[in-house]
Amino acid sequence: MSSQRDQLVCNARDCFKKIEDVAWITFCSHVFCAQHGKEIKLQQIGSRSCPACGSHFRDDLSIVERKLNRSMQYRALLLCGYCPETIMEIANNGITFWNFQKQQVCLNLERKVEYYRETVTRLKKDLAQDKSEAASKIHRLEQQLELVQSKLNEANEEKAALRATSGEHARNHHQVKKRRNI
Repeated sequence: MSSQRDQLVCNARDCFKKIEDVAWITFCSHVFCAQHGKEIKLQQIGSRSCPACGSHFRDDLSIVERKLNRSMQYRALLLCGYCPETIMEIANNGITFWNFQKQQVCLNLERKVEYYRETVTRLKKDLAQDKSEAASKIHRLEQQLELVQSKLNEANEEKAALRATSGEHARNHHQVKKRRNI
């Protein structure tokens, strides 16, 4: 089994799933997981294109399925019978493919970093706006509270004045009754 850093990842946008057993490899050096590779393969031959770069596929060999967990003996036999120059060319193509895949991983990580930076910036802006709106709302509510407290104080003063007047009126009425009784 290959190490974690040597694993291929699907080049389909927003997938980037680690590829374990089966990879679909394109002539433009992109690699896709089983699900995305099958989706591409099922498209009409004339309308097939690479989802990663948009290159048009000319024929059925523009995207091929590769089983990755073959034995070393099987892989070694694949090169038997070829001249050393052909084997070196195949090895060079394989190394170029892996370098390209590492670039794809880096590009994906850069896109993710940029996405998260933009998200953090947007969230900070939203938070600042929410904070400003909350402060403004608190200020309005404090003003309304002061107004209501002022009206309550006025009402309490009027109530006290009415009690005082009512109490005076009751005393006067009581005194008038007393005078009448005399």
